[in-house]
Amino acid sequence: MLVVISSIVTAGPAGAFAATGRLTAAAVAAVIAIAVALPGAVTLVRLARHQQDRWCIEYERLGASLADATDRENSLRRELVAALTDPLTGLPTRAVVERALATAAEQRAPVAVAVADADGLHQVNDDGGHAAGDRYLTAIADRLTTAATTVRADAVVARAGGDEFVIVAPHTDPAVLSDAIRGAFAAPAADEPVPPQASVGVAASDGSDPRYALAQADAAMYTAKRAGNQTLVYEPDRDGTPRADGTRAQVRRRDLKPGRDIVLTDRSLPPVRILCTGADAAAIVNALRIAHERWAAIAGPAPTGSSAADAADQTIDVTPTAAGIDRIRAVPQAEMATYAALADAIAAALDMPGGKS
Repeated sequence: MLVVISSIVTAGPAGAFAATGRLTAAAVAAVIAIAVALPGAVTLVRLARHQQDRWCIEYERLGASLADATDRENSLRRELVAALTDPLTGLPTRAVVERALATAAEQRAPVAVAVADADGLHQVNDDGGHAAGDRYLTAIADRLTTAATTVRADAVVARAGGDEFVIVAPHTDPAVLSDAIRGAFAAPAADEPVPPQASVGVAASDGSDPRYALAQADAAMYTAKRAGNQTLVYEPDRDGTPRADGTRAQVRRRDLKPGRDIVLTDRSLPPVRILCTGADAAAIVNALRIAHERWAAIAGPAPTGSSAADAADQTIDVTPTAAGIDRIRAVPQAEMATYAALADAIAAALDMPGGKS
């Protein structure tokens, strides 16, 4: 029976009959069984091949979708990097600084924060155009990056906007960071037509509030700006104390009413801090004393009697009378007293001879 079926499968019914010489009932049954089963088997094979083709098509479609998704992801990553990068200097933007400060606050990690403002940019733009100004800002960015990475490899140096830069250095002493910044700007200029300069303020946070350290560094930077191209570590007595929200007290002329260089008011205004070297302060004292002596020569001897009482009168009688002459003499005497008092006050602060203690 197996021989017959095998013959039928391999050679067909005619071959099986030739091999056996007779067509038995078993052979006939086998032929009938194969004839019935063969169309179903062919159909199954066709279905399997069709399913395989569908799987191949779906696999290719999924592969193409995955490739598109990967390309889109890479494109979004590039766009994100571009959005967080300053196109001129290549430094991160302010958003990166905000994230670094937020991370330090979450981890309660101590950080040193520096705020730098370019000095002389307006003059560079006037002399060489904005292309020269762009190179000047890039040179400042390079100096700040050198200083920051010298102190901490993971320090963040960013262009906050315009001509202002920010450094966030974790676990860094502000004095160390300020020294590194001074050293970077003191280095000889290579191919820089104008040596880059910046006023820098540095402050530190113990981890409690890094954003307040940013406000303190900003206050120190404005003090450095007034002093002229300095790098200063924040001191509250010198720089003032920022408010809780980070804003500083309005003590600069530009913070007063716009368009008013001179403000007339009966209210007391905060004193103006003058930052200068001891030699400069001594020169101021000497200039005041010279002015005092000149006015003293004009004023002559001090008025006496009723003329002294009339000195407060600001009207001047131009007629050649004794009272008019006394009033004229009172003007230089008042100026003389002003210069003398100011010179004595500064001299006392400097411990110079002649100053009132």
